Amino acid sequence: MDPQQYKTTKTRRGYTYSYYLSKSAEESKPFILFLHGFPSTSQDWAGQVSYFANKGYNIIAPDLLGYGKTSHPEDAKEYQLVDIAEDVIDILNNENVEKVILIGHDWGSMLSSRIVNLFPERLSAVAFLAVGYSPPQADYDYEKYMALTKGMVGYELFGYWEYFSSKDSAKKCEENIDSFYSLLFPADPTIWKTDLGPRGKIREWVENNKQGPLASYLSHEEKESHKKALLEGGLLGPCNWYAAKAGGLSNEAEARIPQERYAFSIPSFYGAALQDYICIAGINKMLMPRFASNLTIEDFNTSHWIMFEAGDQLNTALDKFITGLKQ
Repeated sequence: MDPQQYKTTKTRRGYTYSYYLSKSAEESKPFILFLHGFPSTSQDWAGQVSYFANKGYNIIAPDLLGYGKTSHPEDAKEYQLVDIAEDVIDILNNENVEKVILIGHDWGSMLSSRIVNLFPERLSAVAFLAVGYSPPQADYDYEKYMALTKGMVGYELFGYWEYFSSKDSAKKCEENIDSFYSLLFPADPTIWKTDLGPRGKIREWVENNKQGPLASYLSHEEKESHKKALLEGGLLGPCNWYAAKAGGLSNEAEARIPQERYAFSIPSFYGAALQDYICIAGINKMLMPRFASNLTIEDFNTSHWIMFEAGDQLNTALDKFITGLKQ
């Protein structure tokens, strides 16, 4: 993605956001807004940005709070999804964009969920990749959630949240960055069941500098480019997304979202990653129809990283979904 096509804006909260902008010569074409997850930047969307820009769509892809050239506040309370959703709307307002097709992955899907709840009038459609729609959780309790999800799948899913929420995790991951990458982008996705989800396992992996084979979808050059972009602002900001949620810092703000906004009729898409052993496709496919009344589901025989492993299939599926919308 061309660095010359990045812009910056300051949000009402006073934070500077960097975002990629590509405008179409076809004024009638809609805007697509891409929201990345962890540990990523807007660069993760390069394959989708190229595909849809070539088809004449307008594109916005920000580096979210804590990433890239966007502000990196150190206080975890600044990373509440409700507040970041408002930041994203400030970007749209800066570009005088009224409506978008929203596409999120991982934490970008969680953030997309809050935009659905708070700003449905700004969305023509929404797509969730790997991580499905998540309704507001005013009474979120990390320990209860750990027990609940373990009961559903038979192993702990979110032990790594506890680690990323700890004070020393960002520094330790930076010091052992290749170990970190080999666990987050592994050749064998099943190791997430044994070395990412269970409590304490990621600390053991990273702090012993353990390294395994890297997934083939990420070349050495791509890994180094990804790593450079991620480390530009350090890992404290990215880890703060976990600290805000796991620490219950978002509960009060989410309690203010009216329950009638939990369900939605906006055309929606869920891309299910069938080999994602943390963000379980089956659970998302079971829960999403309870909230999304106009839902399209597409299966991808990939790990968590759909856009890397099955970029062409993803582009085709999203293209079909988007062209099927009533413009």
